[in-house]
Amino acid sequence: MQKQIGTEEAFAVLEHALVGGNASRDTILQQLIGLRDDKAIPLLCYVLSHTSPRRNMVSVHAQIIEALGNLAAHQDSTRMLRTILWRGEWWAPFRTAALRQAAAAALRQIGAPETIAVLQEAVARGSRGVRSAARRYLPSSAREAT
Repeated sequence: MQKQIGTEEAFAVLEHALVGGNASRDTILQQLIGLRDDKAIPLLCYVLSHTSPRRNMVSVHAQIIEALGNLAAHQDSTRMLRTILWRGEWWAPFRTAALRQAAAAALRQIGAPETIAVLQEAVARGSRGVRSAARRYLPSSAREAT
C-alpha cells in the first residue's frame, strides 16, 4: 500500500508529532524547513493553520513563517502570511506583534507582486498594529503607490 504525503491524514500525523512536544518535533521541523523545496509550502501552511501559536508552538510558527519567506511565491503561503499579518489576539500583544512582524518580513522577502500587494493593503486598511508591521517591510517604491 502506497502512502501519500500530501493527504489530510499525512498532514494530521505531522501536526500531531509537532504539537506533541516530544524530541522528534525539532527534528521534523528542521527537516521540513531544511528541504527548501516549494513542494513543502502546502504542508508548512497546513501546520500554521491547524495549530495555535501558544507556548512552545510560538517558536515553531515563527520558524515556519521565516521558512515560507525563503521559498517562492505560492498562493497558499501568500494567503497564510496575510492571515497571520491580520490576525491579532488582544491578550497576547507581544506574541501578536512578533508574529505579525515575521509575516510582514516573509511577505517582503518573497517580493512577488501579490505579496507586496498584501503589504500595501495592510498599510492602507489594517488596524494600527497591522499597519505598523506592514509599513516597516513595505518597499519604498511600493509606499509611493499607496
